Amino acid sequence: MIFSKEKWNNGDEIRAFVKLNTAISFSTFETPLRNAFNLFITPLIGRAMAVEVIEIYQYGPDPNRIEKNVPEATDQERLDKVLLQICQRANANLALWYEFDAISVRITDAGFQRQESENGTLKPAYKYQEDNLRRNYKNRGFDALDELLDFLFEHVSVYTAFASSPVYKTQRSAIVRGTRDVDAVYGINLSRIVFLRLQPHLRFVEEMMLVPAIGEKLYERLLDGLVNQPDDPAERARIEQLRRACSNYIVTMAVRRLVMETGSLTDRGLYFTTIETGEKGNERHQLVETERISVQIQNLQADAEMYMTALQRVIKTHYANLAVGDPQRVFDRENNHKRTFWT
Repeated sequence: MIFSKEKWNNGDEIRAFVKLNTAISFSTFETPLRNAFNLFITPLIGRAMAVEVIEIYQYGPDPNRIEKNVPEATDQERLDKVLLQICQRANANLALWYEFDAISVRITDAGFQRQESENGTLKPAYKYQEDNLRRNYKNRGFDALDELLDFLFEHVSVYTAFASSPVYKTQRSAIVRGTRDVDAVYGINLSRIVFLRLQPHLRFVEEMMLVPAIGEKLYERLLDGLVNQPDDPAERARIEQLRRACSNYIVTMAVRRLVMETGSLTDRGLYFTTIETGEKGNERHQLVETERISVQIQNLQADAEMYMTALQRVIKTHYANLAVGDPQRVFDRENNHKRTFWT
């Protein structure tokens, strides 16, 4: 675990990542923090990398050397500090979200009891406040997981244990690699939660729509180039250009499928947010009308067709020998001096 009783200091250790007003005992948060680390962080970065993060927490880096910019502080120590901070931020927020109710109640021989102040000066939060807290903890926690992945992918040569994780092996050969690829096409505010909702649709579009459009040979060439990086810098650039073109098409069609299926991108529906005064805050959420959803679906279809055109242009420019043709023009033919036609 990356929090401890020795470094807790009445909650100052976790207070660096989440707002807590009073001194909190370590025993209250020990189990939620351990559960969140084991459930979310360890499966994401792999057991070997999780052990390395715990070792960084226990044995280094020395914060005095880094925060005071001591010349002897190495680049490795500075990277370790950033890595540890990201992990602790994710751990703290996800623990509060996942164990929100367990932290709010006491479990005794008499059953479940809600905690209240003995002198009556403090009262439990309102329901809308609890909902907002849960949503914020959840969003910040999953956003920190995205930041953690970006950091480890960027510094995989330093943290080689991450290279053995299932996520690294999967993402290395993935065409759509993360929230940034989705956000480049359709704004999701880099939300890991929305990205997870898109996963089955991303797989479906890749297997059932992209592969027939570009052909098996080019698809295999693309995956091989992603897994086994070519030595030639020009070929690496071409592979990356092809991946991005494919990613744009996959994301657009996946978002369209999700909106058609559920009418939403989030777990609570598709909303418009307006600013209005009110007793429960100044934001008002209204469900998007069906007509607007229909327009959005039509726009996504048009965008997908344009991305497919751009993809075919990339293929003709760099991989003409592997091109199988534009599926949108499969029935087009040159009819000069001929008397046959499609009907």
